[in-house]
Amino acid sequence: MHQDHQNEKPLYHFSFLKDIKVYGIYYNSLARYLCQYPFLRKEHFHDFYSVLLFTKGEGTIRINNEAYPIHPQTICLIAPNQTHSFEELGKAEGIVFTFCQDFYVEEFSFIRLLNLFSYTSSIDKKVSNSCINLAESDYPRVSDIMKSVSYEYESFTTDNNSAVIIRSLLNILLLKLTELYEGKSDKSVNSNCNLIHSLSNLVDSSFIQEQQVSFYASALNISEKQLNDICHRHFNCGLKKILQDRLMQETRKLLLSTELSVGEIAYKLNFEDNSYFNKVFKKEIGITPKSFRDMHKKIFENRENKISRERLAS
Repeated sequence: MHQDHQNEKPLYHFSFLKDIKVYGIYYNSLARYLCQYPFLRKEHFHDFYSVLLFTKGEGTIRINNEAYPIHPQTICLIAPNQTHSFEELGKAEGIVFTFCQDFYVEEFSFIRLLNLFSYTSSIDKKVSNSCINLAESDYPRVSDIMKSVSYEYESFTTDNNSAVIIRSLLNILLLKLTELYEGKSDKSVNSNCNLIHSLSNLVDSSFIQEQQVSFYASALNISEKQLNDICHRHFNCGLKKILQDRLMQETRKLLLSTELSVGEIAYKLNFEDNSYFNKVFKKEIGITPKSFRDMHKKIFENRENKISRERLAS
């Protein structure tokens, strides 16, 4: 946990969830989640993504100082760094599904993730759309995906493909929710749909070699201002931020999944020198690449030891 000095609300990193079965994602009933971590009832924010599906009861959830009424079949998205609290939920019941950006982007589009969760923020001074009520025809489809996630999550072992299957199910869920949120939103997505798709492919193929907005604007045959305006309208941030975040995600992936040295990773990711790489990473992530690798290595080791103890106990 870290403390945000600006508003003194607690910020929680994904690693605070001690009962994770699959690193990078977490699935639980809302009741067990809040019983395990009762301090989350109070206003806080975290650095991961959350999808909440409410199944019974009524109440209110507060996100970024806006109150959203909760009913059965309400689905709610919470993006990283959005303050929220569960103090007014009443007897509402549901499911909590949280995941790290890195878990999803390991295989799927970062821009797709940004696009969906941009609906949770105010756009052009319009009201945000964090929570929507699912139609009778849509609820079973979303619920079935969540149930499949639950099955794979509970079935996970280090020897099976459950983590990969969950990532695919998450992608299906996000595609479905994007469709539903687009239908509920005033945000004009369709007019730029093809351009966003092209930008997504371009970022995924070129973000290491090309970090300049001018390259992407030229490739898409529009001005830099037009491109940044589209990014702000759809993703609530400029393209430079998207490119930097994508590069940091790739950095974290290489630190955790390879034996490459920090210097080798810096070279692979087209940084001019190791010192500059360390400086950028620390500015964006808060710690050095080596500290990040060491910290997560310890988390992985503790988790593997826990799994081994559970197997022996059973």
